[in-house]
Amino acid sequence: MKKILNEEFKERYIPDPSKVHEIFYKDCQEVLKNRLIAIIVVALMIFPSLYAWFNIEAFWDPYGNTKNLSVAIVNQDEDYEFKNQKLNFGKDIVNNLKDNKSLDWNFVDSKTAMKGLNTGRYYAILTIPKDFTESLLSVTQVDVRKAKIVYTTNEKTNAIAEKITDQGANKLQEKISKQLIQVISKTSLGAMGGISNMTGDINPKLTEMKKSLQRLDKQLVNSKKLAENNKGMVGDLDKSLANSRSSLDAIRRTMNNTKKINDDIASMATDTTSSVQNASTSLKTGLRDVSRLLNTSSSMAQSLYSIGDKGAQQAITSIGNIKDKIDQAATKVSNISQLISDINIINSNILNNAASRLDGQYRRLNDASSRLSDIINQINITNSLTDSMVQDIVNIVDDSNRGINDIILDFDDLVTKPLAKIDNHTSTITGDIRNVVDSTSQLYPNINNFIDNATSVNGRINSSITILASSIDILRGQVSDSIKMIDEIQNNKDLNAFNKVIKSNILDRADFIKNPVEIKEDKMYKMANYGSSMAPFYSVLAAWVGVIILATIMSTEPSKQYRSIDRYFGRLSFFMVLAIIQSLIISTGDLALLGVTAKNPLLFILVLMLCSIAFCILIYTLVTCFRTLGKGIAMFLLVIQIGGSGGTFPIQMTPTFFRTINSVIPFTYGINACREAIGGVYMQNLLQDIGALLVFAIIPLIFGIMFKSGINDLLDPLSEKFEKSFLMH
Repeated sequence: MKKILNEEFKERYIPDPSKVHEIFYKDCQEVLKNRLIAIIVVALMIFPSLYAWFNIEAFWDPYGNTKNLSVAIVNQDEDYEFKNQKLNFGKDIVNNLKDNKSLDWNFVDSKTAMKGLNTGRYYAILTIPKDFTESLLSVTQVDVRKAKIVYTTNEKTNAIAEKITDQGANKLQEKISKQLIQVISKTSLGAMGGISNMTGDINPKLTEMKKSLQRLDKQLVNSKKLAENNKGMVGDLDKSLANSRSSLDAIRRTMNNTKKINDDIASMATDTTSSVQNASTSLKTGLRDVSRLLNTSSSMAQSLYSIGDKGAQQAITSIGNIKDKIDQAATKVSNISQLISDINIINSNILNNAASRLDGQYRRLNDASSRLSDIINQINITNSLTDSMVQDIVNIVDDSNRGINDIILDFDDLVTKPLAKIDNHTSTITGDIRNVVDSTSQLYPNINNFIDNATSVNGRINSSITILASSIDILRGQVSDSIKMIDEIQNNKDLNAFNKVIKSNILDRADFIKNPVEIKEDKMYKMANYGSSMAPFYSVLAAWVGVIILATIMSTEPSKQYRSIDRYFGRLSFFMVLAIIQSLIISTGDLALLGVTAKNPLLFILVLMLCSIAFCILIYTLVTCFRTLGKGIAMFLLVIQIGGSGGTFPIQMTPTFFRTINSVIPFTYGINACREAIGGVYMQNLLQDIGALLVFAIIPLIFGIMFKSGINDLLDPLSEKFEKSFLMH
């Protein structure tokens, strides 16, 4: 009995190599003997490659020709006066766009633009309204209004064109915002720089005044000694008094120059107030940007509840996006802290409380980022997202958001009021200088009158010497007080620090405020061009299409004089040879004819050959087992794999159905393996993809061996009816 079962098993499931070779040899002989069949077979081997090549060439550089997309620009902006100069950002935008070749910019009036949009000549219209510049510069005023550019599109013209022009509009908005920040920052810092220059110019004048007062003091000492020791030498005394009068004239001229400079400083104090207000506005705007980032993170955290414990990878992606937002918020908080540190240098740590609060918030954001990284690692280990994890994430984000909102609520006490003291500091400096000038000015008439009186009392010199000596002592005391006041002003540390910071490069500081963060792009597994990126998808698709064409046009059943298992392997061998040749033509043509850049060209050829073998076994088994129904199944698999393989768009962007089937269709692993060969090999991924392709080859092979004969016996009557209908075969 056992022997009978063994014989039956061999008869049904074990192919005879000689019979398989005989069937394969006859198929090859038939192609070589029949010229028409040979031509058809050659065409079947070449046709799939044409499908791949035309599509890859069409997608080689689709965004390189965006310069042909016509966009209308309508500029209605009017001039606006700011800081005694007329500005028109609308004209600046137009001038910049004339040198921009990313899109076909057309500068027309509104009527022409709307007509062109309706007729399809223009894909979009960007309208700059008449109050555009005024609205932009309203940031320097109490009533702030956002400037608007009206973006009008005709979506029925072309779906992709609308997305490209939309990106152009977004980039234009970003560029305008950065230019505005730079202009305002440059103006504000320039005003502070003007004050610094004026306070810098006063130092030489104060030094000159100090030297004149010191010379006057020496003259007074000499006058006193001369009066006491040489009472009879009235002529020498007159000469000494004349020298003193000459020194007084020099002091008077110096005082006049100093007073003029001090008045200039006082006039600049008004601009300081405006600069302080602009600095306060920039800080508050930055804090609100941080708040918006954290609000977005909070919304993203809430959405994690809808993922559940089955979307671990999707959760990792979402949590990673939340972490990126928090990292961006931490960077902005760090930049705001740096600006506050500069202000503290100038004003003796006047914003110490704000700096301390922001440092605490920066540490809180860094801790939040680290905790999110820990949660991502935990999900990678457990491969699940629990509600407690989601709640932790929500709490982390809400805690960060709460901290920044508290700082915004306390902004006036932390920043606005302390900054107001800068204006008072400038007023104090100018007041001190004014007191020195006024005090010294009072000396001039007193000393001048004294010299006149001393000259007129030559006849009573003896009685006047005592009065003269006493007056000289009083005057020397006043001169000494004036010199001390000058020293105090020149040694003021706040004034020196203010000059040092503000005199640094204004353009560099304005550029920092405009763009505090630069993104350094580091591309891994870089693709040379878009065509090379699309080659895996279209090459794998062409390999599948090629096998379907083979199974549709050519017969999958040799002569029935052979056993079913021998027919299966014999004709399958012939199909596999043709499929391998198809893949060789596709892959070598991609590399040699189109110029697809592959890091490992040989691996790309071998991987595509493996794809063709797996596809051939799968499709051939379907068709030889299920006949016409099998062809339909192969076509259905082709349709769902185009959307479910992630070959064009990231699979995460597709509907739920396609995300679900992504891991159970051969296209996914064939495309990914080809990408490894083209972009660079990550061995773990490559081995996983090759293993999956082998599984997709082995399972259909086993199915064909086990069930082909039985399924054919069931479906043969149905196939005969199809053939008799003359409609299907």
